[in-house]
Amino acid sequence: MKFLENVSLAPYTSFKIGGPASFFCEVRNKEELKEAIAWAVEKSLPVFVLGGGSNILVSDKGFGGLVIRNSINGIDVSGNFVTVGAGEDWDKFVEFAVSRNLAGIESLSGIPGTAGAAPVQNIGAYGKSVAKLIQSVSAFDVKTGKEINFSNKKCEFGYRTSVFKRNPGRYAITGATFTFVPGGSPKLAYHELKNYFDADASPTLQAVREAILKIRSGKGMVFMGEELHSSVGSFFTNPAISETVLENLKLKVAQCKTTKNCCADPWFWPRSDGGVKISAACLIECAGFEKGMRVGNVGISSLHSLALINYGGASAEEVLALSGDIQNKVKEKFSIELEIEPQLVGF
Repeated sequence: MKFLENVSLAPYTSFKIGGPASFFCEVRNKEELKEAIAWAVEKSLPVFVLGGGSNILVSDKGFGGLVIRNSINGIDVSGNFVTVGAGEDWDKFVEFAVSRNLAGIESLSGIPGTAGAAPVQNIGAYGKSVAKLIQSVSAFDVKTGKEINFSNKKCEFGYRTSVFKRNPGRYAITGATFTFVPGGSPKLAYHELKNYFDADASPTLQAVREAILKIRSGKGMVFMGEELHSSVGSFFTNPAISETVLENLKLKVAQCKTTKNCCADPWFWPRSDGGVKISAACLIECAGFEKGMRVGNVGISSLHSLALINYGGASAEEVLALSGDIQNKVKEKFSIELEIEPQLVGF
């Protein structure tokens, strides 16, 4: 294993943005990961573990520490439990499960990144999140150098967050164990999936996977090397509000719909905790940010207003300037704060 100096991080991210890492290495097993962490601790260097780079924005100054590219692979099946290495490509893992008729993960097809990033972000789509599937996560504590096994409860999953995301640089994930339903049927809980199939249809897991890939592709949210521009997918999470706030928001959105072709229905969904989840895309469009708009080297995708894109040569500061403008206008118009979804590295 080699420790390289001043390695540009931009090529390792889907945004194609970011300065250099002071030090950089790639690990392929737990022993190498433990060695890399010990090397950084000895030199009092902060650590950032890099997966697929599909949900991060790296500072133009880079990262002043050790960046560890996690390439720990491997998939082990034991009944309805499947353990996957953190470095495995996420969509290939979904394809693996679906091809073996293991139900539960098919709705998460087409999401870019690695399996190790899935629990960090508690990735989710179309009515499913990994928090409902993960039994446990294995990781090294960077502070102590010890390996820890996190139960689902100890992962402290929340909407697009976890104990790993709330403690950046603290844990280096090595793998995760998922619980599936062998021979199970897919659940069409999300409205877009329900609309895709006939009311009396009983689609297979593979059919649902193909439908998800097609739907995501139509939104520019499938990253298979064919994108016109660089992006991290959704840049903002969908906010949650109360029923009381929703009534006032309905009036504002209705006014927006009469003057602009925006906010596809449905733009809000009830939550199990009694609140309401709101489409961040709808708020962005109503605040005056249209699909396809451009400001210098950055802009908003012509396919989905949640995706900020790099037209080429963009800086991290340009991305943050546009996202900050969006956040300010949405807050001004709706009194709702949009939260950034990708992890900010080196800021």
